[in-house]
Amino acid sequence: GGARRPAGAGPAGRRRRRRPHRLRARARAAAERGGVEGASQARARARASARASARARALPMTLKTRTPKPEVVRVLSGELNPAAEAAAGVPRRALVTSRCVDATLNHKGNFTDDAINLTHLPYDVTAVFPGAYTGVAIAEGLAVELGLPTNPAREDRRYHSRMLDTLRRAGVRTPRQCGCASWDEVGAFVRSLRMSHFRLVLKPDAKAAALDAPGVALCTSMQQAMDGFSAFRERDAGAAVCVQEYLPGADFFVDVVSCGGEHKCVALWVQAPRFVGAEEAAVPPALRLLETRTGEAEEALLELAVDALKALGVAYGPSQVQLRAALEGEDYGAAARSAMVVDVTCAFHGGGADIHHAAKLGVGYSQISACVDLALAHGAGLEAFPTPFTLLPSRPIRLHRHAAEVPMPKPTAAAVDNTLVLSVLRALPSFVSVDQGEPSPDGSFVSEEDEAIGCVYLAHREKVQLDRDIARVAELEMAA
Repeated sequence: GGARRPAGAGPAGRRRRRRPHRLRARARAAAERGGVEGASQARARARASARASARARALPMTLKTRTPKPEVVRVLSGELNPAAEAAAGVPRRALVTSRCVDATLNHKGNFTDDAINLTHLPYDVTAVFPGAYTGVAIAEGLAVELGLPTNPAREDRRYHSRMLDTLRRAGVRTPRQCGCASWDEVGAFVRSLRMSHFRLVLKPDAKAAALDAPGVALCTSMQQAMDGFSAFRERDAGAAVCVQEYLPGADFFVDVVSCGGEHKCVALWVQAPRFVGAEEAAVPPALRLLETRTGEAEEALLELAVDALKALGVAYGPSQVQLRAALEGEDYGAAARSAMVVDVTCAFHGGGADIHHAAKLGVGYSQISACVDLALAHGAGLEAFPTPFTLLPSRPIRLHRHAAEVPMPKPTAAAVDNTLVLSVLRALPSFVSVDQGEPSPDGSFVSEEDEAIGCVYLAHREKVQLDRDIARVAELEMAA
């Protein structure tokens, strides 16, 4: 009889039920007083906090340490030239811009000087990553000079023909190709293909080391192939040209982050062609995150990509493996079983920060965040402990959102209300961002050379809604 009765208990010690209308009234009164949480909201937040604390106690002590924001030092291969970047199609929101770096250095060709200049900065450099395909050689050389993890320098990662030869010898499926230094060699290779419908891919054999380097040319006749070969040779008389058979179908891009020979797929994209009649459309199709019901296609594509990375000696940092396969409808399983490796690039997925933000919305993490985890773990000496990178799955199991990158074509009309188009895009339920590239002097975003004037980035939890929004963008294209 002398014990204190618990709060809310009745005369007989029974717990008194709180009436629902009283709780609702208290919640309304709390909201009217300035947004203070009601009783139910406060209890829910307390329960969530308790569960989070229990999970934190179960983790290793190394993972509970809050790491500071990493500093970023940008190393440029030359003077920054916005006009050259715009002409080469570098997005305005690139991976490393002047707004997100703490220091900038210019590489003059000597890695020892670069390392000395970095030691003068008030930072401890823990990792070196290539911001784009043009910086792969600089990143590897600088990492070696600093004694940091990197991939060993190999010639077969610098030349397309040598790369595909190495992969073929390792048992990886690749298209037929030939590194040609003369037109006679090109003609002999074309005759060996015995094509019923002429399709030939030409590209410089050396992987690009500059923004203004020539790209890939698709030739539909022998005359076009001759003109393309002559153009490549006029630009660099001593360089070979990689001539490759054309593989019709869809492109698959496997974004990978590696550490110590362990390869983790952080995103898997598919880009299926659009057809206008019997020909493929000039504007590239939408690039979408791939998710199938069984996951067999993702496993087969990842296995082929990992085999390619191992054959080329890739063991650290970001990389992207491009595969191509014939696609019938949405039978991704059959496409994955017949896919061939077209290219391997030891750099981040191109396209700027928008594509990585879309990937993070879809997967929950991105290629950039995984590499940052590598850098922070190496700087703290946590390689022997479970780190955020080691806890990542071998590939994304389930998408949080379906994401896509949709190119916007060059309008055929003389004048298009750009403000109206942007307002329609921003009203899409899955809209994330839009990148229109660098404007021309007259204020427009249209160039004579490019077939597309920018990209729209979309993400939504429902695949059906994303399909509707992509169709809506296509309607805007037709209206333009």
